Amino acid sequence: MKLFYRAVLGIAVFAFCGVFSRAALAQNPVPFINQSLVPDATAPGGEPFTLTVNGTGFASGSVVNWNGSALETQFINGSQLKATVPAAEIATARTASVTVVNPAPGGGASNVALFAVTTATSSVGFGPPYWVLTNSGWAFVGGNFNGDGRTDLALSNYRLSVVLANADGTFQAPVEYDAGNHDSWLSVATADVNGDGKLDLIAASYYQTVAVLLGNGDGTFQPHIDSPGVTGGIATGDFNGDGRLDLAVSDGSTVYILLGNGDGTFQAPADAKTGTGSYRPAAVGDFNGDGRLDLAVPNDNDSTVSILLVIGDGTFSTGSTPGVGLGPITPAVGDFNGDGKLDLAVGGSQGVSILLGIGDGTFSTRSTPGGGLAPSTVGGGRLQRGRQARLGGR
Repeated sequence: MKLFYRAVLGIAVFAFCGVFSRAALAQNPVPFINQSLVPDATAPGGEPFTLTVNGTGFASGSVVNWNGSALETQFINGSQLKATVPAAEIATARTASVTVVNPAPGGGASNVALFAVTTATSSVGFGPPYWVLTNSGWAFVGGNFNGDGRTDLALSNYRLSVVLANADGTFQAPVEYDAGNHDSWLSVATADVNGDGKLDLIAASYYQTVAVLLGNGDGTFQPHIDSPGVTGGIATGDFNGDGRLDLAVSDGSTVYILLGNGDGTFQAPADAKTGTGSYRPAAVGDFNGDGRLDLAVPNDNDSTVSILLVIGDGTFSTGSTPGVGLGPITPAVGDFNGDGKLDLAVGGSQGVSILLGIGDGTFSTRSTPGGGLAPSTVGGGRLQRGRQARLGGR
């Protein structure tokens, strides 16, 4: 009888330890901000206010950072945080970088959302244009690479170039980086792929290579690390919820998913099928409300958008495929009708298609308001008074 009770006790202890171990090993995902901040701008010299941040993958203990400094943060749920912005942070005109940081285990910093501290005007004015002369110009992305609170640029084409911003809206001379023996780069993205709090660069070439340049935090970057060969438009997100950033690379009729190892390297790609002509970066958002990041992939040849719903292990199932106008580009994601469900705005040669989310990964019948002829990008937010920078290619 004693042996029986000992056996039962041993099984119970083993089961408890197994449950405890699984709980202990649970990882917080890398959070993702997938809507505009609320509010997204204010006038300088105002009173303290509450900032609402909407996204995916927030955890108890998540903190909203304002230009790298933690704000007093209230966890509402996995898709919403509220933070108190002190008056001192909005005393003068500036543009602040807002991120969400999830605690360990796993966790890490989200993508950047910008908040404008500026005086409202009835019109938008720009200073005279000037040129930043580089050997790049095919694709570019903005990010604060040296931690000074200003948005810098990374550009790609025949070279990868980094252009740091000055305080007066001008830019420093470009610095070129070797990204390997590949003479044409299709796309470039920026994210903190190794979780050290510094922005890194990711570039995909025409020659089936993804190069990662880890950032030093001072505007310079380390030698490139090559990852398994795919090419196309790059999107980033924690698609399997393990606290490490992953890549989604669109390539014709396939999206390749490269799960991150957390050190700037990635695993061999898995693939998910889309329509044809899907070379632009996918849009990222939680389209079915399950707390996981999904993809919206524009299909140029089919005039559709493929909605890929994440299963949870970094693989995707094909959801709906709503039709849009001709030549769709990367969708903009936002809650355009205020119902708490993510919608899509998709530009193309016929204007901008608005797809209202049902909340289960499907979308309602599209509308197409006038957007001019063949818009090349679509984004949410409001225009700010500033200076224009033009970028010259080869």
